[in-house]
Amino acid sequence: MSAIRQRVPFRFTDEGDQDNRILDEQEQEELIDRLRQASSSSNAIYLWSLQAVIGLSILLHGLYLLRSPRQSPFAVFSPDAPTGAPVPFATLLTFLQIAILCNLSLNLLPQNHPLRHTLRTDALPLQLPLPSSHVAALLAPVFAPAYAILLGQSWVDMVWWSTTGIVVALVAIILRWMKEEENEIAELENLRYTARGA
Repeated sequence: MSAIRQRVPFRFTDEGDQDNRILDEQEQEELIDRLRQASSSSNAIYLWSLQAVIGLSILLHGLYLLRSPRQSPFAVFSPDAPTGAPVPFATLLTFLQIAILCNLSLNLLPQNHPLRHTLRTDALPLQLPLPSSHVAALLAPVFAPAYAILLGQSWVDMVWWSTTGIVVALVAIILRWMKEEENEIAELENLRYTARGA
């Protein structure tokens, strides 16, 4: 009967606590609750920061629309970069970029947010499928930089037209991190054990 494996309970060590002690059910629950609260607060900071980045990008695109010679806002960082002819349909592309960013911002709002509720009700004269997470909405940021490359624009213009795609990629990466953190906490919940006499 020596082939029977003994179950090793979950052991948690705090930095100041060097001995491996077994947590009882209440301590396990408190630890998981603390981790869940820390995750929730860090996720709120991430979402707020992403909304700020999206807002700044929308502001930059708005300023680009107001400029008389349609020149990349990044041209100030490289004044000696060659400036070609402005991109044809730049206004249309800029409005497309702004629409993509607004959709992305709506996707980051919580499901119970009043703005999301307003967009889903019949309060608007035109029913729009917003926010959209359709593949076309995710691939649309690629159109403007590809168009700039086809026209042979300078690297400054290509970076400018790529900003929306960069923001979309940043949001996707951070949302994936947040989802992984939620999965890890759920996995930790599944590892809870009953520690009789602990």
